[in-house]
Amino acid sequence: MLFRNLQIRIIVSIVVLLFFAVFLSLNISFKHTETLFEQETSDLMISNLEQMGNQVENVTLDMQKLSNVLSINDSVASILSAYTKGDGFVPFGAIKTPREMTAADSARIARLENVLNFAKNNTFFNYNAHMIMIGADGVIANVMGNLVSDIDMNKEYLNFKQEFGSRLPREEWFASLVRRERDTVWTVPYSYPFPQAGEPKSYVSLARTIKSSLTGDMLGVVMINVDLDDFVSLFTVRSHGSVLLLDSEDRIVKAAGEVAPADIETIRSQLKLYGKQKGYFIGESGGSRYMVNYYNLNRLDWTIVSAIPYEDVMNNSTGLKNKVLTINYAVFGLFLLLSVAFILYITNPLRLLIRDLKKKKIGVYRLGTQDISYSGDVQGIVKSFDHLFKRVDELVQKVMDEQRREQELKYEALKAQINPHFLFNTLNIIKWTAMMNGASNASGMIADLGRLLEVSMNKGDEDITLKEELELVEAYMNIQNARFNDSIELQLDVDPGLEGCSIIKLLLQPIVENCILHGLKQKKTGGMIRIEARARDGRLLIGVTDNGEGIAPDRIGAIFPEAEDETDKKNKFSGVGLRNIHERLQLRFGESYGLRISSGPGQGTTVSVAMPVIRAEQPVSKSS
Repeated sequence: MLFRNLQIRIIVSIVVLLFFAVFLSLNISFKHTETLFEQETSDLMISNLEQMGNQVENVTLDMQKLSNVLSINDSVASILSAYTKGDGFVPFGAIKTPREMTAADSARIARLENVLNFAKNNTFFNYNAHMIMIGADGVIANVMGNLVSDIDMNKEYLNFKQEFGSRLPREEWFASLVRRERDTVWTVPYSYPFPQAGEPKSYVSLARTIKSSLTGDMLGVVMINVDLDDFVSLFTVRSHGSVLLLDSEDRIVKAAGEVAPADIETIRSQLKLYGKQKGYFIGESGGSRYMVNYYNLNRLDWTIVSAIPYEDVMNNSTGLKNKVLTINYAVFGLFLLLSVAFILYITNPLRLLIRDLKKKKIGVYRLGTQDISYSGDVQGIVKSFDHLFKRVDELVQKVMDEQRREQELKYEALKAQINPHFLFNTLNIIKWTAMMNGASNASGMIADLGRLLEVSMNKGDEDITLKEELELVEAYMNIQNARFNDSIELQLDVDPGLEGCSIIKLLLQPIVENCILHGLKQKKTGGMIRIEARARDGRLLIGVTDNGEGIAPDRIGAIFPEAEDETDKKNKFSGVGLRNIHERLQLRFGESYGLRISSGPGQGTTVSVAMPVIRAEQPVSKSS
């Protein structure tokens, strides 16, 4: 019942629609804002990653340059090749221990280490690198640098060489270089697998072969190792976030930051580069969402990845969102109050009008008769209702007058039905009186006239059987032959199976009448009218032929359009003409049915009737 009130419905509708519009607008706006924040943050983070990637690539590029310088250094090649090859010598077949080295070997190692120190101090001075050179005859020279400054430069220095040399043949990277499968090998991360080097550290390692420029023989291998922590120190890690360094197989080389290791592994598994150098996506792990940005290092096929908690990214957006929501809710509430007050102000006159309308009754009083104050718009509605009530009163009175007139017409029609019965009864009395007085011809004519009058005045049934129509024609011909001294012969050629077909009442009698009035009227003797009826392809075809004067061709096409005048009506029974019959057939059965006239001067006239074959009990339907 509450929502039947117009004011309540309007208020609820506005509140719902307005709230939906505000909610949808804010939601779309916030989604767009979040997307913009994501994009801007991602652009900033990718820019930082790109800078970090460039720094990492610069370090690796310097390592490649240094390895190139050492591999083509003539002094290094001369020193590495200054040994005697005995029978059965195999390059890198064995690594010499300190006890196996000769004085010449020690001198060569010292010269090599001088070259390494010079290269490090002049070419690679920005990095604390560990440089190792292995000769084909098994000697090892190395420069430890500041990375292992805690190692004693005498005893521990020699122990490092011995441990490194003993494990070297088992290292896959070294074996692949010796087999000449590759000239350069990056190993990340690389660790020295022995405790003498202090706590285990991870390095970015580059190993390159040194070949003779003359013979192409492999003279040695130079190895440059840079502490991986020096690479990570280049990374700018955002608060609560992490930065990952992935190798070419997306394995984590190094991770720095506050993101849990399990989440980092999940984020790594979700990373799909799809051939892109840089980009971002929103990942999930352990119920937490992260913005993941990545940048691919082309030279090494490594990837730098940053992972930031999504709530940190959207921290500013969330604060702005809360402020916008608060402002919008306040504006919405104020607008809602103003809307409700305005709606009540506008609709209150309508409410009063509806209340008054419920009290009104047609014919008792009108709205304008009471002293009620309405607003301008509602006052116009009141005047419209006044006019409407006046019109309703007039229409009710008109309907009552029409109903009264209808009763009077029914009464008059009932009285009119007495006259035909009185006429038929009178004709029957005259017929029997004529028979009793021996006037049989007069009696027959009266009977035929009574039959024609009965069918003509019976307006109820529109259809009769073909047999009944032929009986009417015979009755009509009996009357006409009495007039024309039996000068006209009626011939019937009708299939007995068609006598039960239903046809339009008074279909043939007007045609026969036209044959007599227009074709046989001047024929004193030998007049003939022939009626044939056949069925073909579902059609009832009736032909009425006379042997009268005929019709000129220019007159045949003008028969149907011509309008009947008063003279024609006087010459036709019941005022029904050929055109009337033709139009009745087409209106009822369709344009493919009707009358067709064929005639010529002095050749008689044939009127053909075409209509569907309809049995007396079959319903009639209009054909297409």
